[in-house]
Amino acid sequence: MEIILIYAAVFVAGLILFDRLLRTLFRTTSRSKALNRRLKLLDTEEDHLAVYQSMVKERALDYNRHSTRLVLWLRRLFAQSGLRVNLLRIALYGIGGAAVLWLGLGLLTSSTMIKLVLIAATLAGLPIFIMYRARSKRIGKFTVQLPGALDVVNRSLASGHPLPSAIALVSRELPDPVGTEFGMLSDELTYGTDLDDAMLNMIERVGAEDLKLLAISMSVQRGTGGNFVEILENLANVIRDRAMLRAKVRALSAEGRITAIVMSAFPLLLYFMINALSPTYFNPVWESGYAHVVLSVGVVVMLIGNFILYKLVHFDF
Repeated sequence: MEIILIYAAVFVAGLILFDRLLRTLFRTTSRSKALNRRLKLLDTEEDHLAVYQSMVKERALDYNRHSTRLVLWLRRLFAQSGLRVNLLRIALYGIGGAAVLWLGLGLLTSSTMIKLVLIAATLAGLPIFIMYRARSKRIGKFTVQLPGALDVVNRSLASGHPLPSAIALVSRELPDPVGTEFGMLSDELTYGTDLDDAMLNMIERVGAEDLKLLAISMSVQRGTGGNFVEILENLANVIRDRAMLRAKVRALSAEGRITAIVMSAFPLLLYFMINALSPTYFNPVWESGYAHVVLSVGVVVMLIGNFILYKLVHFDF
């Protein structure tokens, strides 16, 4: 049974590696053709509405807003991560991950029930972790690109173009993620969506806090008037200053963050090192009958310490 799992894991790993190589190759060649994914799709499909509907579908944005909170949270998290639905890839990664976990857990325990519970928990939690990481990276990249997009809109408005044309210009001239998101915003405006509603949809798709400032600025300017070019210029400067402050905070808290990572990993690394050098060293603990109490207390103390360290090195501003 073990040898079959090893062969299955090697086979699935080969398929995943081949898939990644092909995607990397096609992604490299597509960069010379189109700046963002929306333009790439428009190269193969002239119908803008069909392209917009396909992008909504692949981002899982066509969901019922009256679903349960858990479903809404998961769909919104997936949409903001920028990942795309691909059932074959999900199945391959799931099968490969389950096989690798089964083999790895076989070195630690022989209980089938424990293996199944840990594999189920990992396969349930790992996709959420991956989506969170992808969401954070995408929001960070979008925030970096947003001031440049506002500069493009400013120059277009100063040249006498209307706001929809300025937004469409951003979608043609800037790469992902800001190019695709402004392109979807432009499509919604083209098909009759109100600007305020389109901006709310964009905020839900992206999840960036700085984007809310843009939506509020547009809404206030439409209601009260004023120099829109000056408003966007000041907003771009504010977003740049916030990004600089955020970078300074990360630099100042880098030591604390690496300390938290080392302190969290050290007990596990120490256990595996001692267990490898002296396999019978921890036998008295397992045979005493209090191993579950010791492990539970240790895990709780580590979680409390990690929570405190997280609060010390993460700031809201």
